[in-house]
Amino acid sequence: MRRLLTILFCLLLLSAKTIAQSAASPDAFQGLVLNETTLDDVKKALGNSDTDKTDSLDVSKIGKWLDPKHKEKVFRKLSYKSREFSKIELSFFDDKLVMIDLTFKKSYDAEKISNLFAVRFALLGGPASLPDEPGKYPVPFIATHFPPYYSLVAISEKTFLYVNCISGGGGSSPGIVERTRQISRTLQKK
Repeated sequence: MRRLLTILFCLLLLSAKTIAQSAASPDAFQGLVLNETTLDDVKKALGNSDTDKTDSLDVSKIGKWLDPKHKEKVFRKLSYKSREFSKIELSFFDDKLVMIDLTFKKSYDAEKISNLFAVRFALLGGPASLPDEPGKYPVPFIATHFPPYYSLVAISEKTFLYVNCISGGGGSSPGIVERTRQISRTLQKK
């Protein structure tokens, strides 16, 4: 009986640890945490990358919130592929993870993006563009129609998130997520 209880307790601890590691976070992806994970951590967790290069960051419109350094070819970028993603690109500066760029292979419902990152997203487009002030949400509005391609933005204490989406139903529904970028706020303009 004691042995059975010990085994059940160990399974419970293992389950709790697994759930905690996979919990949604704006600052992490599958256990890789912005500003904490190193190159060695990634190589231990994911193995050898498909590509390894030094380049600038592709941050889209979030660039106006970032230090001009993001345009310099000083970031080490490792790329991986998986069943869910056509590309997982991890960018490092001073051996710390500063950007997680995910290109989705399978359809992920744009309406559920907050579940993936546990943060509130705002729609960009129409009357709402990205404000010039870093970390400020755009003016909220309710979309009555979605353009073929549109973006979402979210802000957390440590991260800017930028999401590219493809609308569905001829613009009548939010559609699917095409790409996400989690960008460390250590790169924010001072």
